[in-house]
Amino acid sequence: MPKFSHRGVALLAPEGDAVEVLIDKVDSTGVGRRMLSGSSPAGREGLRKLFAAVYSQGQREGVDRAMGKASSTTSTPPETIAGEASTSGALIELGETILAPRSPVQLVVERFRNQKLRLPSLPEIAIQLNRILSDPDHDTMKLIALVQRDPALSARVMQLGASQLFNVGSRPPKTLHDAIVRIGARELNRHLLAFVNRRLFAFACSAREQALRDLWHHSLATAVLSESLATYLSGANPATYFLHGLLHDVGRAVLLQIFDELEAESQLPFSPEEIDRTIDSLHGQFGSTLLQKWKLDESFSEVALFHHQPQKAFSNLTLVSTVSLAGVIACRAGYGDEADPNANLPLVNHPSAAFLGLDERALAETEMGLKRKFEALGELV
Repeated sequence: MPKFSHRGVALLAPEGDAVEVLIDKVDSTGVGRRMLSGSSPAGREGLRKLFAAVYSQGQREGVDRAMGKASSTTSTPPETIAGEASTSGALIELGETILAPRSPVQLVVERFRNQKLRLPSLPEIAIQLNRILSDPDHDTMKLIALVQRDPALSARVMQLGASQLFNVGSRPPKTLHDAIVRIGARELNRHLLAFVNRRLFAFACSAREQALRDLWHHSLATAVLSESLATYLSGANPATYFLHGLLHDVGRAVLLQIFDELEAESQLPFSPEEIDRTIDSLHGQFGSTLLQKWKLDESFSEVALFHHQPQKAFSNLTLVSTVSLAGVIACRAGYGDEADPNANLPLVNHPSAAFLGLDERALAETEMGLKRKFEALGELV
């Protein structure tokens, strides 16, 4: 499925067989399917292109609305953002010269364009951990070798093995092997991924320390809930869902860092409300861009881009919807305060829950387990 860029967002354009899947998703009346089956080969090709164009236009309109909300009401020209940078290290370029006064969006984009932002590096060990621990028949010795490469990680495994969570009525483990066997693959995966990725949410200055801590708690709760919801979905890998939930809001952390640096340089003449609106509007785009830069699977970029609009996802609709629903449940439980247009609906009637086919029992069990699992992680992260 090819990608194209529109105002800084890497969008996915369906083609070939992917259009057939798209038609099945959006064609509730069956008219489009009947038109395809009754048309000539040339007619079918034209209809496929039409469906793809309509889908792509919907994505572009969504991006334009987000950019419009984030931009100021001044007469400055709109910024053009390119998803693929032409210079090494640059993520975003401006197509037009920015005239004063500048909006928060323009300042943020300029920061990327001039390569002044120190982006966090890819936590490669987290990806390797997830790959090993996602395999039910994983090689424990390979896992030990990976953990031993990081002294802090080794210490955390030993700490976990000796904690009351896994050490009831027995002596503390003496080796990494003993600790890993005692903890178990799923619990180890959850704790180590949280520990490794915590540093991604620790590079803002003290002025926004509380905002960053709240963001980390929301991301961690979303990860826990994504993993729990995945256990009710056929074919879903809970460990993979956990990591996607953990990284879905990394764009907010990047934007917090940008605003910290702008404020330190006295270039931030904006109200907290303007900054919050800018982060709300752009964090999906920036998170998606960063995850692409890290060369992670496109599913991570798609989750970051569409977790507030899962109906626009295409390749990974179930995954995006699950992380989106997990974020909603996290906010309802007090871990985050993001706006949800369906906040007044019972959770079982939420569009994402309905799409995933989750009943009241599954949702209730997921909610009940959140606090226990989150506090177990929070105690050690």
